[in-house]
Amino acid sequence: MIKGKTALLALLLRLALLLIAAPAATALAPQDARANIVCAVVNQGLAFGTSATGTGTINYSCTGYESSSTTFNLCIGLGTPSWPGTASQPIMLRGTNQLNYQVYRDAALTQVWTASQPLSKSVTVGAGIGTTITGSFQFYGRITSGQTAPAGAYVAFFYNTKIGSLPGNSSNCNTNRSNISGLDFTLSITATLSNACTVDALANADLGNVVAGATAPAGSSTIRVRCPSGTAYNIGVLPSNNNTAGAGVMSGSGGNPDTIAYQLRRTS
Repeated sequence: MIKGKTALLALLLRLALLLIAAPAATALAPQDARANIVCAVVNQGLAFGTSATGTGTINYSCTGYESSSTTFNLCIGLGTPSWPGTASQPIMLRGTNQLNYQVYRDAALTQVWTASQPLSKSVTVGAGIGTTITGSFQFYGRITSGQTAPAGAYVAFFYNTKIGSLPGNSSNCNTNRSNISGLDFTLSITATLSNACTVDALANADLGNVVAGATAPAGSSTIRVRCPSGTAYNIGVLPSNNNTAGAGVMSGSGGNPDTIAYQLRRTS
């Protein structure tokens, strides 16, 4: 009889422990975790095309899971430029050919965009689960002038660029702050360098003071041509009288009706 009572008490004790352990196990079970506001990049990039300047766009969306609206500073922190570029001089590549460029925060191209100077704006996500806002950031770029890289398509990236939030007056764009979640993404930059050339004369061809009847004086000037490397070009010069042989005429100034003939030549 004693053994039966002992077995019954043990069974009751075991059931009691199971009942106690069940809620505890439920409390310790993994729960779904989600930030109250989640922001992501929809699409992004800067395509110069064949222009030396361009405007880039980063489209975003932020979805809230709050019972009340939330206002915060949304930011885009610039990431690491692709090789062989540096933070101070990003570079686009076409094979081994390089093309220098720079990205800016303002359309006037005076404020360089850096990791410590993020793009930012104040946004408000309304109350309610699944409430979503969308918008965009704009940034600007310029290809450095005076380069002679070969014509063709060039590309570069900024890795680990961030969409996140700025805490207070900080310049650190944070992807995981408080109840606001962001992410890292890769920002793309592209350009197509055409075979277009720029031509300018560095100075006038000055013949100096000429004495009437003296031997014909000679003068010279320099014409500068800038083209992508490997681009073939020709230079043609036509006098103002449109003489195809280069036989021009200079006119007097201040009402002087006299004219003086001159001849364009390719050699000295």
